Amino acid sequence: MCFEKKLRIFIALTCFLFLGCDVSLRVYRPFPNEKEYDFVKKMDHIQIEVKDENRMKMGVFDPFFFDAQSLENEYGPLSYLIRKELSIREQRFPLLIEKGGKIRIESFELVTLDRCHENLTYVRLKGNFQIRGFAQEEFDYYDEILSHVTNCYLLGSTITILPLVWYVPYSGFRGNREDQINQLGRNAVNEFFNQLEMASGFQNNRKEMKEDEIKTPPKKKTTKPEEPMDPKLKEIIDSL
Repeated sequence: MCFEKKLRIFIALTCFLFLGCDVSLRVYRPFPNEKEYDFVKKMDHIQIEVKDENRMKMGVFDPFFFDAQSLENEYGPLSYLIRKELSIREQRFPLLIEKGGKIRIESFELVTLDRCHENLTYVRLKGNFQIRGFAQEEFDYYDEILSHVTNCYLLGSTITILPLVWYVPYSGFRGNREDQINQLGRNAVNEFFNQLEMASGFQNNRKEMKEDEIKTPPKKKTTKPEEPMDPKLKEIIDSL
């Protein structure tokens, strides 16, 4: 067995058995008490399409020493997340739920790319949606995190003390690769739903309600009309 293969096996055992280099994907819209799976209503008047969607591959982790790994989202594929959002939070999409429409995701890339000296984690969500009777709206979102949380630094921190003193606080500050990819995925999904809410009239309705509260003047307190004074009592007071 050649030296390169021995090195890969050693790194693999160290990484996955002792250091926990594996990545779990947990992308969802961050709401309180969010469940992994929930009842989803059937909405035939709303078309949802995610181009080239693979239910078993929502993200990609390239760990440098090994081949790239496909990551399955524990909360379901993107098309399911969209259907679920519209189903359990209908009140946030009033126009879309009432009139119907279509949502199309052209591309969704969620990748953590590991290199020896640096790691690039990025997300790209591009698509469009149209509420029946309204113009089509485009959505294009990109974000990235460039850090030094890599397998090379992680392996080096287990061999000598100095890298360990640097790596652990740095990883705690930037988050590990699992934290980074999940955070970017959630941010992208949340931004998409925020724009869909605005187009569906949810934010506008809330703004109009606040404006109405400001414009409406406070009600004046009404006082009871004074009762006529007793004539006898009036005579007594006048004589004083």
